[in-house]
Amino acid sequence: HQPSSEIFQLFDQAIFLVGGEVAYHGPPSGIRSHFNTLKLFCPEDYNPADFVIFSIQTDNEAQIRFILDGWKTSSSKRAASLTSPEIEMPSPPKRKGFFIELAALVHREAKNVLRDKGTLGARFVSTIFLSLIYSLVFFQIGSPNPEDSKLVDRESYDLQSHAGALTMLAIGGMFGSAQPLLLTFASERPVFIREYASNMYGTTPYFLSKTAVEIPLLVAQCLVQWLVAFWMMNMQGNFGLHLVGTFLIAFAAASTGLLSACLVKDAKQAMETAPGLFVPQILLAGFFIKMELIPVWMRWLQYLCSLKWGMNILLQNEFADVEGGSDLLKQNDVEEDDLGIYYGVLLAIAIGFRIIAAFALSRKAKAFYN
Repeated sequence: HQPSSEIFQLFDQAIFLVGGEVAYHGPPSGIRSHFNTLKLFCPEDYNPADFVIFSIQTDNEAQIRFILDGWKTSSSKRAASLTSPEIEMPSPPKRKGFFIELAALVHREAKNVLRDKGTLGARFVSTIFLSLIYSLVFFQIGSPNPEDSKLVDRESYDLQSHAGALTMLAIGGMFGSAQPLLLTFASERPVFIREYASNMYGTTPYFLSKTAVEIPLLVAQCLVQWLVAFWMMNMQGNFGLHLVGTFLIAFAAASTGLLSACLVKDAKQAMETAPGLFVPQILLAGFFIKMELIPVWMRWLQYLCSLKWGMNILLQNEFADVEGGSDLLKQNDVEEDDLGIYYGVLLAIAIGFRIIAAFALSRKAKAFYN
């Protein structure tokens, strides 16, 4: 709120800041004389506060730097330092302890999620809607009996379409878990930076609290997806293993989105990075192109893609006992003996990216107030 000229002149001291740097600090009566020395003349019938605000809100970076440097070297600054009393800043509050902070943050995070009924509802409604679309398009696609497909005439069982249905469910789980974090976390970040700088809690309990609330949401989201799709598509694998595999894909994708949201400036930039993070994973998942057809010097990228490791789990679970499934598994370099590696790598990606995100956000918070 900008005060009127009459109220502004009643102030004892006024301070104007630009990016955390002082542009002027002193009595309002000294504004005109100070800016006159900088050859920036305030008209006599103009509110000095309006004049300063207008001058420092310009897009001209050179003028802003000139004003800031002018204050640093001005006699007005020296006079203000002589007349202004030294104020001792209060020491930051003591931390309450790891477990108390974690409990309070988990309670707050859960309450915020439940209060935001619009976002929560949209998350599950979109999951149900997309799962229904996939299930209708791939209706009974996993059945070896073509007569089970009531919505379309099929002459025979199609292995590639069966694999395509599984791939679409995995892709849906990936995007469904990453997008909410990309949209919301970047907007929540300023709150964390302010509270972290006030020494209210540490980075570790903050990220653990978000993870503790997020995991049940991801499990519920994946469960809803498979409850809709599993029987409508007539999948042949174990329901529980499909649920675990999709959850790990979602968990790793959410960690990838979280890391991106910690590194970029705002939610808009976070969403703009999404195609670069997830589209290459779709290409390297093994469905759209065989791995041996990808240039050798690019194949190593598959090992950085959580979707590829998750698809290995889902493919092994679904096609191990399906006719022609062994050839499909061989084409995608899926080995039953390596299932432990697939699970381990997905967990490593999910946890490792969160650790990196916590470190990056902590550095950003320290740099912001230093």
